[in-house]
Amino acid sequence: MIGILTEKASAARNFEKALGGKEGTFNGEQYRITHARGHLYELYDPYQLVDEELQKKYKSWNTKNLPWKREDFRWKKKQTKDASDILKTIKSDLKGCDELVIATDDDPSGEGELLAWEIIDGLSLKPEKITRMYFVDESRNSIQKAFKERKLLDREMDKDLDYVKADFRSKWDYLSMQFTRIATANGDGKSVLRQGRLKSAMVKMVGDQLKKVDSYKKEPFYELRFKDENGNMYINKKGKRFKTPEEVDIDLESSPVIIDSTTLKKTPPPKLLDLAGLSAQLSTRGLKARTVLSTYQKMYEDQVVSYPRTEDKTITPEQFEELLPLADQIAQVVGIDPSLLTYRKRRASHVKAQGAHGANRPGPRVPEDLSDLKKYGPGADKIYTLLAKNFLAMLAPDYEYEQQKGHLEKYPDYKAVTDIPKFRGWKAVYNVSESEEEEATNKKLGKNADPFAYEGFPPKPAAPTMKWLMKQLAKHEVGTGATRTSIYADVTNANTRFPLLVETRGKLSMSEFGNISYQLLPGTNIGNLEMTEQLVKQMQAVGEGKADPNEFLDQMEKLVMEDMEVMKENGKKIVHKTYERNPDDYVKTTIDGKEIEFKKEFSGTVFTPEQIEALKNGETIEVQFKTKMGQEVKARGKLEEQKFKNRKFWGFKPEEYFDLDGNPVKDETEYVECEWNGNKVKFKRVFGQHRFTDEEVADLVAGRQIETVFTSKKGKPFKAKGCLQEQVFRGHKFFGFKIEEFIKEPKAKKENKQ
Repeated sequence: MIGILTEKASAARNFEKALGGKEGTFNGEQYRITHARGHLYELYDPYQLVDEELQKKYKSWNTKNLPWKREDFRWKKKQTKDASDILKTIKSDLKGCDELVIATDDDPSGEGELLAWEIIDGLSLKPEKITRMYFVDESRNSIQKAFKERKLLDREMDKDLDYVKADFRSKWDYLSMQFTRIATANGDGKSVLRQGRLKSAMVKMVGDQLKKVDSYKKEPFYELRFKDENGNMYINKKGKRFKTPEEVDIDLESSPVIIDSTTLKKTPPPKLLDLAGLSAQLSTRGLKARTVLSTYQKMYEDQVVSYPRTEDKTITPEQFEELLPLADQIAQVVGIDPSLLTYRKRRASHVKAQGAHGANRPGPRVPEDLSDLKKYGPGADKIYTLLAKNFLAMLAPDYEYEQQKGHLEKYPDYKAVTDIPKFRGWKAVYNVSESEEEEATNKKLGKNADPFAYEGFPPKPAAPTMKWLMKQLAKHEVGTGATRTSIYADVTNANTRFPLLVETRGKLSMSEFGNISYQLLPGTNIGNLEMTEQLVKQMQAVGEGKADPNEFLDQMEKLVMEDMEVMKENGKKIVHKTYERNPDDYVKTTIDGKEIEFKKEFSGTVFTPEQIEALKNGETIEVQFKTKMGQEVKARGKLEEQKFKNRKFWGFKPEEYFDLDGNPVKDETEYVECEWNGNKVKFKRVFGQHRFTDEEVADLVAGRQIETVFTSKKGKPFKAKGCLQEQVFRGHKFFGFKIEEFIKEPKAKKENKQ
């Protein structure tokens, strides 16, 4: 009996379809299929892996207890949460099997081997034979072929080099937890600053680019250029630049244009996408990386798209031939005219007899309509459309354009180049070209050109986006597209307590935690991409049996010691970036012999000189301003010392609010203090322009749901139910009212006119 262990339930279902059921006979051999659910074992916490006398040291986050020593760890693993039942099922399914087949995902990192051997070891399974199935995807043909061509493995997992490689990477990442402890200790003292070979590199790269953008100065320069009647510009690349337009000598004659060459050129279709490239393009359309990962995985499990975690940039001839008959059907689903796909042969740039899973592409199961994809999750239609068009582009002809080069007869150093589109080719199928250069006109060169003073600016550094970041990581060949996308989704997840980066429609900025991390990283090993590149090379050497993984793991001690010193020094210079402070916006004065300063405005209203003097003298003043809801109100108050996010400051503090007619109004910042699960908390009494009554407050504090009418920011009333909950916004926990259900008012019945 052959026991086949797949990575997850969806894979098991595909194996059942390919082989003829959960249990049966295929190719003259009896088999039985069972499945895991990803990793079912994980390493214990560090202090649980060492001897008792060392536990206190390894539990502490004090950096004096670093670096850790690899040999102190026993590297034991425990079952993951809720893994008990599925492990019992696996053990039962594999009972009595003479051969155990590892049929987990065939990852380049060896992750599939790692999770399979964890199960074999954890359940103490001892089959007579252990084999491995290698398959490019979960299609019927791939599975059947892999079953027939099973590879015999040694029964000792330490002899399986794919396992050894993955185990080495897993232990390296585990030991890298030390960098998080170092950063946390040297940051603001309260935020857990997660570090890792990809997390830290992403923060460092984005921070460096943001610094370039912030330091950019848009200072114009002026130079002599010529322009013909078609708008083409003639430039002398060695021409002199000036600070003012008056310095440019434009008192020159017009000049005839000399055409130097006219050439027909062709551009082949772009490369096939990996998951990072796909996700980067979709991020500009509001689709988050974690959503792409989740939705894509479900689509893959149903064979609608190909295997996600691939490093391949091309597809094999077999994969090409499998999809070619489906091309017209795929085209119709995504709105492409099949008659555009006239290049139906293998392109050497896209199809090569190498690789395993092949680049990301549509799967063998073609949906009848894009609407059928909704069941897989948000953005499934966008994912499939982009992936399909990218694949179909290689079946379309090359893009053709005519390139003209010319110079000016009277001023031969002034030259121009223009590209005139002739045939759209693959661009009619998939067009994601970068923005054109400012000088490009796509028109033929003219006959005469006139001088003018050109105003230009130094090129502005590109603002960091997901697309930009993925290109930088790909340039250094760090991780697979799926790994980059997964880590990116993690560091930009606003629902975690300490997110490092903030993503807004693909554009990136720093969170306050990312900003602290960035200031700690200069000069560190963990923030250096070369270390990640080195790890990839080490994994490759270990996977080929050419290196001892323990020798590489022992290098971690040196890396940690170096980074402790660097982060300690960097931590002394941290600037907590909250806002740009202009000294002219503040007033200095003395209160009780202590020099203080306060802001000259409150909620957008600037104090008059008379009001400033009154505040300095401790008097009460009246200020008119707009609330967050746009309501014009007045407030009476005086200068007081206050506290915000553990930071003390002096400023105007309202004591009572009135409308413009002098009637009291609700204080939007009013808080209710109470006890919740044994802890003292407070929540805003005003929500959606509704001030909770004493009865409503009592219900909320008691944990009960209330129903009332609120007002939207646009001034429209709506009814909703909700209760008090602990929530997270941009990494910060807060306690407040949360809507759980919107209540639709029944439509009024029309009167019977009869």
